[in-house]
Amino acid sequence: MNRRVSRSRVSDPSAEALQASAQDEACRWLARAPRSASEVESRLRTRGFADAVVADTLVFLTERRYVDDTVLAHRRAEELLLERGHGELRVRHELTLRGVADTVVTRAIAAVLEDRRPVDLARRALARRFRALPLTTAADRARAYRFLVGRGHPEDVVNAVLEEEG
Repeated sequence: MNRRVSRSRVSDPSAEALQASAQDEACRWLARAPRSASEVESRLRTRGFADAVVADTLVFLTERRYVDDTVLAHRRAEELLLERGHGELRVRHELTLRGVADTVVTRAIAAVLEDRRPVDLARRALARRFRALPLTTAADRARAYRFLVGRGHPEDVVNAVLEEEG
């Protein structure tokens, strides 16, 4: 099925059906999990929808708040930072890969960290992973360092946590 449509044919019944098909495709995909506008755009382009149809679908989804990068970034930052023990660098990396603008990512991280210290979040992640604190051997400290850096905590935060624990 050829789904490519030019902007000049938008009033055409087949173009309207194509638009409805794109909206249906996007809504079904969004029902499974929240997605960024960039992810939806990429998905629709991969499915063969024309640029005009993709743009109109994104407007449709944004107007109804089915796609909202600010909300997505804030919720994902909360989940990763507070529930999963990841650091700011990991959150920034994931959201950037998902196509969320840097300014939106920065604001989301700042909002989640507003009343919290990154050192406290890293300490909590470390306590969940390493039940036997303090870390007494060099090998334990090296494992803890790799764990926290691997979770996306900045080096200065990791070093501060390990100094407190040692």
